[in-house]
Amino acid sequence: MARDDNLMRHAPERVALFQELFSAPSRVLVLRALLRKPLSYAELFDVIGDTMSRPAVHAALIDLRGMGYIEDDAPDGVVRRPQATVFTARRDLVTRDFGQVLEFVLG
Repeated sequence: MARDDNLMRHAPERVALFQELFSAPSRVLVLRALLRKPLSYAELFDVIGDTMSRPAVHAALIDLRGMGYIEDDAPDGVVRRPQATVFTARRDLVTRDFGQVLEFVLG
């Protein structure tokens, strides 16, 4: 078991997941952009600028979707999202998980 896994073994599942979110700056930057407003691929690339490569943005979107922190309007079952896909942050889930992290840290 990795040291970090050992340290987080008593943390609630969503607290550990939120910690994972913050372990990758690319996920934080993409989520931050989407928390402001829903964005399409093109709009997201404009907001992110040249601070991240397109593959890094795509990887962050996949991770964030898997974590449940973002949703999109692509049809169900689509593996490759169309360029017109709009991504939306789940502010409710981000807020709830952040609150759980504070509760866990503050004891």
